[in-house]
Amino acid sequence: MPALLVGLQQTFGLTVGSWEFIIGAIFVIIIAIVRRNRLDILAFLTAILTGVGIDIWLYLISLVFIPDQWLGKIAYLAMGVIFIASGVSIYLQAKFSPTPPDGMQILIEEYFKIKVSTARTVFSAFIVTGAFFLDGPIGIGTIIMVFTLGPIIGFLYPIFQKYFMMLSGYPTVKVLDQQEAKNKTI
Repeated sequence: MPALLVGLQQTFGLTVGSWEFIIGAIFVIIIAIVRRNRLDILAFLTAILTGVGIDIWLYLISLVFIPDQWLGKIAYLAMGVIFIASGVSIYLQAKFSPTPPDGMQILIEEYFKIKVSTARTVFSAFIVTGAFFLDGPIGIGTIIMVFTLGPIIGFLYPIFQKYFMMLSGYPTVKVLDQQEAKNKTI
């Protein structure tokens, strides 16, 4: 999605973070229309926070070491893909309002009845196509993200799902019968 946001910034102005919010708001509206639900106000909040975070990050990144060598760039890209996939897989377990792009991924998964990995790849390819038409910065890293992020999320999501179910005690929840419940209250 960053390539699309940068393409929008270069074409129309505003900050990358502002475009994150605008595109996020459009996604929230699309999700509400397709599902025939009310707008998810918390998704708007996540879009605002993400947009502000992106603008702050873009300011701070100029102060951080960025490798010049291919090996360093590959290592940064690999860590980025793994961290993003892990982060998405973990925070979706909370069943909290997903960020608008992840909400679109979930909508695609539900609507077309496809795997989460395929839905993420389809969504990412759609976004990169938009970035292409806006002359967004599409490089080898963007292409690698499109085709690896979905499968890695698809791999990690059930692992984290099992882990969070175990932590919550869900598989070991015992339903008390009336006698046990009565004994516990005494």
